[in-house]
Amino acid sequence: MKRCFKYEISGLVQGVGFRPFVYNLALKFGLAGEIYNDDEGVKLTLCGPDEQIEKFEKALHEELPSLARIDEMRKTELEDAKFDEFKIVASKSAKKHAPILPDFALCQDCEREFYDPADPRYHYPFINCTNCGPRFSIIKSLPYDRANTTMNAFKMCKFCEGEYKNPLNRRYHAQPVSCPNCGPGLALKDKFGRVLARDNESAKQAARLINEGKILAVKGLGGFHLMCRLEEDTVGLLRERKKRPKKPFAVMSKDISRAKKYAQISPEEQRLLSSNLKPIVVLQSLPDAPVPSNLAPGLNKIGIFLPYTGVHLLLFEYLEGDVIATSANVSGEPIIYDEKELREKLGGVIDFYLDNDREIHSPSDDSIAFVAGGEPIFIRTSRGVHPKFIRTKFKSEKTVLAVGAELKNQFAIFKDGELMISPYIGDLKNVATYERFCALINLFSEIYELKFGEIVADLHPHFLNLKWAREYAANFGPNITQIQHHHAHLLSVILENDLDAKREYLGFCFDGTGYGADGSVWGGEIMKVRGKEYERVCKFDEILLIGGEASVKNIRQIAYAAILKYDLEREAEAFLAKFEPAKLKNLKILHEKQINCVKTSSLGRIFDAFAAVILGLDSISYEGEAGMSLEALFDANLDACYEFEIMDGKICFKEAFKRALKDDTKTAATGFIKGLAKLVADAACAQPNDVLLAGGVFQNKVLLENVILILKQKGKKYYINKNFSSSDSSVAIGQIALTLI
Repeated sequence: MKRCFKYEISGLVQGVGFRPFVYNLALKFGLAGEIYNDDEGVKLTLCGPDEQIEKFEKALHEELPSLARIDEMRKTELEDAKFDEFKIVASKSAKKHAPILPDFALCQDCEREFYDPADPRYHYPFINCTNCGPRFSIIKSLPYDRANTTMNAFKMCKFCEGEYKNPLNRRYHAQPVSCPNCGPGLALKDKFGRVLARDNESAKQAARLINEGKILAVKGLGGFHLMCRLEEDTVGLLRERKKRPKKPFAVMSKDISRAKKYAQISPEEQRLLSSNLKPIVVLQSLPDAPVPSNLAPGLNKIGIFLPYTGVHLLLFEYLEGDVIATSANVSGEPIIYDEKELREKLGGVIDFYLDNDREIHSPSDDSIAFVAGGEPIFIRTSRGVHPKFIRTKFKSEKTVLAVGAELKNQFAIFKDGELMISPYIGDLKNVATYERFCALINLFSEIYELKFGEIVADLHPHFLNLKWAREYAANFGPNITQIQHHHAHLLSVILENDLDAKREYLGFCFDGTGYGADGSVWGGEIMKVRGKEYERVCKFDEILLIGGEASVKNIRQIAYAAILKYDLEREAEAFLAKFEPAKLKNLKILHEKQINCVKTSSLGRIFDAFAAVILGLDSISYEGEAGMSLEALFDANLDACYEFEIMDGKICFKEAFKRALKDDTKTAATGFIKGLAKLVADAACAQPNDVLLAGGVFQNKVLLENVILILKQKGKKYYINKNFSSSDSSVAIGQIALTLI
């Protein structure tokens, strides 16, 4: 029997090859009808025999394009529809609701064409199709048509236009489509902007310069990378010029086989490395890996990612080996994507740069992840991951902006049941990053014509994004709601895992800094959480930050504060001998009189204190250095597990600290991490509630895996951030959750 049905489909169904996919399915099953985009998603009408329509529906879900996602599909029967053929018709969208997708790595089809000498796009650095390539970086406004992207500067040739208009071609309505005859071009330039070579010759010469030991900036999808050869002297020069003494650099490997020379790579890690996200994946280094010792000083991890654009593939045609590839930025600032800014800010770092004339409208960093418990855990969510649009179960029609935390900032927007998550922005204390935050909010506001009825912010009274919110509220009138930092962290886990917010959970939120409800610095919290309510049931014993929050990199001082708190000066004689006597005396006076001191329960700071005594570190040069350095010393085979005692709602670490002052480094690092894992498991199993794990400390892979292992052994249910970062980037998600539950 022949029947007609109308389908209303929402989700990621625009700009991802969904309509040509449906067109081809309709032809395959001999169905007539039409499909078009509108402001809600896609409208589809199908006419044909019942059995063919059933086959179509089955294939629709099973063979969906890689970038597409169906969130909801409503089906109604039509009585009087008549169609003789299947057609893709013009969009009927009057509003701007289509999701902006992130930039994606090159797909396998495009990569195959790139290497095929017979293909028109052989060695074309800007090759892409509907299933891959730039999105977020080139979009200026919606709808997502070429005229509204930076590709509008390039007029399609007849060959590309033919593919663009052919629904049977995978480049049908691929807005960045181009070829060597009509697309962007490369240019190799010196640090003063003078052109030295163009097009593919410029890539060949750029690779030659890298092979010779020069430092180059290379413009990719979301901004410039700094690239140099994987060699001790060159890496040292890059560190010296960039003023980055210890923070590890990532390696871009040509392929998986090369990557396996540097690191242990599990099947799950290989899938992540090769996915259409192509993130930087943090892996366990091989003991004899052929990498310079200054790649990741003192660590046993290496960050590796694979080429994700044609520009990268072209360079590797001429490079003699793998390369360092790190974001081109000034420390603490966003990635640089404009050549003028590159010359101004990094002219003293680079020797040359490989530019191209496809404008980047919205920059983005590389995403970073690791695998724990067989699943990807994201550290930074940007290229390939965010921006992300998620259809939620909440039916509210309000429009809410959550401005997130000040460090590792991302913001989130809720509108009419949909959650919009920005890409990673960074630390707002930096002027350039704050300006980027403002620009991105303006971009989303203009594209989606948003007027916020409520803004949610952190409790911290001095955050710049709270200042922005107050200025916005003064002009446009929305209410401002503030939520405690760690409560927001835990709510983000509830929202991501689609948990029942009315139930009570036991939350472990461990991080570096979060403004507490009492005005002190929190960061080592065990909380009972039920929706909008929380109870701080336990915390790490507080120490004083001598010199306030500004002194957090002086970790030897943090260790001294712990020594003074627990009256361990006699046990710490060898450690204290490293201080100048006069400085020690002054620090003690400040501590005793609590002058310029801030109380903190932060486990991140306790990590710092232990690292100072175990490793003899005076200070750290980048966030997370202490935790990563201790992780590198961890030995699962050692029978060492420090005791953390819970008394009167406080987690006392006195005995563990005493042990660390006298044990050898491996024993101390292992005992500390195993002890923390046991503490979490014991506290979790003492309560009937399911467990939430949140905060940046859980980005320590060894700690997280040990916690997961024990909780699984004890049969305890736990939930963590996976697709959202457990760092402060997830705070905005929790802030949004507060308004919805």
